[in-house]
Order: sequence, then C-alpha cells, then structure tokens
Amino acid sequence: MEPDETVELHVDEDKIDDSNLPALTVEFGAFHFAPVGLHVEPGAIVEFVFNTPEHTATAYHPGQERQQRVPDGVPAFSSTVNEHHGFWLYRFEEEGVYDLFCAPHEWGGMGMRIVVGDDPGGVVRAPGRPPLPMTGVLLGTGLDGDIGHPDMEPQNIIDDGPISGHDLGIDLEVTITAPSPS
Repeated sequence: MEPDETVELHVDEDKIDDSNLPALTVEFGAFHFAPVGLHVEPGAIVEFVFNTPEHTATAYHPGQERQQRVPDGVPAFSSTVNEHHGFWLYRFEEEGVYDLFCAPHEWGGMGMRIVVGDDPGGVVRAPGRPPLPMTGVLLGTGLDGDIGHPDMEPQNIIDDGPISGHDLGIDLEVTITAPSPS
C-alpha cells in the first residue's frame, strides 16, 4: 500500500521544562501531530510516521472509552505504541470527521482532526469522555457544541488545507508534579 498523505508524530523538547524536577512543565505543542488538521478523500491511506518513540494514532471512540468522534459505523482503531522511526498505515474509507489522539500524550495536547471527503457532517456524534483539557483546546470538548479551535472547523480544513499546530497560536501549558516518596 502506498500512502496518499503523511502525518508525523513528534516531541519538541524545547517546549518541555524539566529544570524543576520532579515538576515538569509542558507547553502546548510539545507533543504533536504534524499536521493537526488534514483533509483527504474517501479511501485515502494515511501514513503515521513516528519521528520520536512512544506515540499512538488512536480514534476517539466508545471502544476506547471516549466520545464517538469518528463517523457512525467506523470501528475503534489504534496503532500500537510505536517505536522510534516506525510507521503505521490507516485507510480512511468513510466520509466524515475523525478526531485522533496519542494515548500516552493526550494529557499534553496531542490530538488531530482528519476530514474525509467534502461533506463531512458533524464532529462529535455521541456522549462519552471528552478529550483531556490540553487536547480539548485543540479539538473541543464536544459539550455545548464546542468543536475546538476555530481553525479546526472541518470546513476550514477543507478550504485551507493542512493545519499546523504551530500556526494556531495556542498559548497554554500544564505542570505536572511527581509524588514525593514517603
């Protein structure tokens, strides 16, 4: 199978401050898909290239105990946690909006939206656990019609082409602290 499009998965170490360990501060975009918004035609094969280790490309789906954010009838799917410089292929058959996340890094904002076809319909299709807050800024919570950053509106992805997370200008960070041994 030859891919029609490529999505890269990265870690930008410059956006991770570990100078105060055990506290770790992570800026939005430290863990990211490139692009974060992509338009493809039905039947397109997307290659997910793991430029850094320990990533997945996982659908928001009740089978993953998340909101259904793929078209009706599309089963849950996920790559394995992939090795450095590995890749994974997925064929997007059904027209619609597919929201994906990286299972190990969803907490750090690592999500993306793939719009398949020119008439994708709605973004969120069912109740369930929404994206974690950092990823929710990008993809929305699905609550009260929230579909995320305005540039991530499916029609904008169709009209404007691939969306870079860097271009969104999301200024957000999260600090996590490891528990102290007791």
